[in-house]
Parts: sequence; structure tokens; C-alpha cells
Amino acid sequence: MTGGTSTDPAGTGDSSSKNGIGGNAAQVVQARDITGPVYVGRPRARPRWWLIGGLAAVILLAGTGAAVWLQPSGPAELRVTADLSANDAGPWGYASEDPGFPGPELAARLARPGADRDSQLAHDVRVAGGAGLLHQVIRLHLEGPRTGQVVVTDIRAVIRKRLPPLSGTLVWSPPQGAEDSAETLLELDDRFPVLQSAVRDATGNRNFPAGPYFPAHTIKLVDGETKEVIVTASAAKGAYDFDLAVFSEAGKEIKQTTVDDAGKPFRVTGFPCSARGQASYRTVYFAQADTTVSRQPDPEHFDGVGEC
Repeated sequence: MTGGTSTDPAGTGDSSSKNGIGGNAAQVVQARDITGPVYVGRPRARPRWWLIGGLAAVILLAGTGAAVWLQPSGPAELRVTADLSANDAGPWGYASEDPGFPGPELAARLARPGADRDSQLAHDVRVAGGAGLLHQVIRLHLEGPRTGQVVVTDIRAVIRKRLPPLSGTLVWSPPQGAEDSAETLLELDDRFPVLQSAVRDATGNRNFPAGPYFPAHTIKLVDGETKEVIVTASAAKGAYDFDLAVFSEAGKEIKQTTVDDAGKPFRVTGFPCSARGQASYRTVYFAQADTTVSRQPDPEHFDGVGEC
């Protein structure tokens, strides 16, 4: 570390007429007209009552009475938030291990005309604990530090729970056409799920993985820049509770930021297939021609499931 210029070359020990800087060389202070010693980090000799680590230093500017508090310079921080509202726009489907899901109040709303395209109703069913049927769209909003730079290097699934497909209740307003476009795919049925780039098939109706998204892509965020990554997490053979781990680099430090659904894990499930084209539940609410989502009389033999 480069020290201050002494105004006491004779070494008289008069601290009122010299500048001295001591401490960690990783931290540097630049100043003019400072009277008295300046310590950054752990000083060589301090009274025992001084709380080391609480504050890095206090610099008293002579003649002004102003105080500058030096905080240890930490790594640039990455902020990540998850938005699941795209799942509420319809078509939509949710399943639960609870045959009483989603409860009397939501069941009454499902029976009203227009329920199959009611985005608020879909939101409320999801918030009540439903797992996304077959897939869940997660919009990750990445925000860099106000000053400095971070580089997002990977996004991975952290599986918290793996179960057979949920067979308590199905609430489903199925799609009528092609799949929505996707930026990235996360196949949770894979032994080691890896975020993949997405491409359309020749018919334009389905999305397929086209190789790992990272490290081919680089997400660099400088001085508060933002970026959105749309992740479509899918499951067909099981049910999954999972978080997303976002890895980033700031200088030489690598950090992991864990993202979930407002304190709860993301949830996706496949169909509990019981025969070809058939699934078995204890309760099924299914979209009807009159736009209601009505309870089905024979949920244990729910037909017309192309995924089975």
C-alpha cells in the first residue's frame, strides 16, 4: 500500500503535524490535508473497546467536522426476481396431491361462464398450491449492480422434491393450438437437468431443446443493466419441487443466487397415466364448451390425454 507523505521528516512523533496510513493494502484511501493517522482495515494498535469489523474507518476532515465512513468494498451484487404471471394468461392447467384442491370458493368460481380464460382465477389456483401441468413459464429478471459489472454464467435447477405425477386433483383449461414460443427449456425429467436453447420443429407447433444455453450465451450486466431470461420448465414422468440457482461472476468471485416462487419452490407435474390416452385422478375440473371449468363425473378414467 502507498502511504501518505509525512510532514514530520524528523520523526518527532507529533501526530498533529503528520499523515500516516496503515492497514490492508487491498483498500486505498486518497485524501488531502488530513491531520492525524488514518487506518483502513485492522490498525496496528487500537483501544480494546474498538469493535473491529463493525466499521472500517472514520476519517475526520480537519476544519470541516465532516465524517466519511469507509465500508469494506464487497463484490458487485446481482438481483434476480421471478415472474410467473405468463402462466395465468391461458390456456392453463394445475394439479395437486390434495383431492380437495382448490377448495370450495375457487370451485364455485370455476363453475362460472368464462372461467376457462379468467387469468385472475388461474393466478389464484396457482397461488393456492397447484403445480403447473406439464410445464411452467418462469421469467427471470436479472439486474446488475448500480456500479460495476457481473456476468451470469449459468442457470441450473435445484430439485427439492421428486415424486410420481400428482393424482389428487386436476384443474385444466387445455391449449387448442401450437405451443407458445420459448427462449430456453429445462427438462426436469432429465437425470441432470440443463438449461437448453429452444427451437421450433418443422411444423412450427412444438419447441425442442437445441443444446446447452450456457456457455454459448453470455449475459453481461453493467451499471444497473437488466436482462430477462424466459425459462420453460417441463415435466412428463414425475412431479418436481425445485428452485433455480443463478451463477454469476464479479471480478474473481463466483456467487450463487437462489430464486424461488415468493418463498416457495416452483412446482411442475406430469399426468398420472393409467392407460393409453387415459389418466387417473380423484377429482378433475375440465374446461367445457360453455366456458366453465366443471367437475368431471369419472376422474379415475380421464380420457383424451395425448401425453399418456
